[in-house]
Amino acid sequence: MAATLTPGAYVIRNRYIPNVIHTDDGVSVTTSSRDEERHRERQIWWVEADPVLEDLPDETEAVYRFANIAKDISLDVEGGRSDDKTKVTVYSSNGAPCQLWRLKKQPNDTEGSSKMFFSTASLFPVCRVLNFLHLLYRAYYHILNANSGLALDVHGNLRICNVKLNYWSQYWQLQKPIVSVPAGWLRLQNVASSQVLSHTYLSLPPTTVPTPTSPTPRESWATQWAFVQASALGDGSSGSRIYMIKNRLTGGHLRCGPSKAIHREAVGSVNAWDAKCYGFDTEFWSFELDAESNWMVVHKSGFLLEETDVRLLSGNEVACTTKTHHKKKTWVFIDIDKSVATSCPPLRDNGL
Repeated sequence: MAATLTPGAYVIRNRYIPNVIHTDDGVSVTTSSRDEERHRERQIWWVEADPVLEDLPDETEAVYRFANIAKDISLDVEGGRSDDKTKVTVYSSNGAPCQLWRLKKQPNDTEGSSKMFFSTASLFPVCRVLNFLHLLYRAYYHILNANSGLALDVHGNLRICNVKLNYWSQYWQLQKPIVSVPAGWLRLQNVASSQVLSHTYLSLPPTTVPTPTSPTPRESWATQWAFVQASALGDGSSGSRIYMIKNRLTGGHLRCGPSKAIHREAVGSVNAWDAKCYGFDTEFWSFELDAESNWMVVHKSGFLLEETDVRLLSGNEVACTTKTHHKKKTWVFIDIDKSVATSCPPLRDNGL
């Protein structure tokens, strides 16, 4: 039975081990104990349907890419081969058939359904709901390579192997990550105006714009952002709570520049430039929740990201000029399926 999956951030967990898919160096991929709060950029994958390539068989079925947002890499097959027991790896995202995968849902069972997946779920209402959904929709999938038709398997290392039914090393769950800061591509919606942060060209500053209505998938990328742990990109001086804010369309990272229009202690205007051109000379951010559970996006200087009343060609200017709380400086993080992105304290997999 072919599956249709909502695009989003997922942890991919094997039934047999039961570890999750993990990449350490952006070159190899393995499985490891689940801890997506600590290994956010190593264990969380963006899973989304790709346009179907004309030369692939059975074009009516959706094909998916399993992408790592931080490093712009995708789950791949070594050498693009289609041989049984070929090693699975990661490689720069390029849309090749060997980077595309199909999902086939396997018959459900109730073994272990009396156990809780999130060990401290009773403490957090959101996690209690996740527990219920986990048990109700305990779906397992064959993840089949679109190029070869072989199944993702834990065969020593990750490999593609001939499909076998009731072979648990080929059964996978796609589970929502439990992290303190939402993962995946999100929209940043200003609480005061309901406009969303957007970036269309590296040479232009980001602005806030009305939420796009019925855009094509790529057109919507200008308003999609991801929070990437700075430490995952090799900056050892950054803690796990420090992030870069990356735009999906331009690849630019949100950063601040000086502004002559404000006093010199303020950070100033906001821009988004390609961090690859500047190494780690980019800007770091952290996140805080206010009393109404809206997010404050905090520059490393302590100034808050805010929407201003200044109109630019593409929308309202955004800036970092003060530290005082205001509605214009608070944000809601929206999943691309238009639901509010949730988070809860990091929890542990207790071995199901």
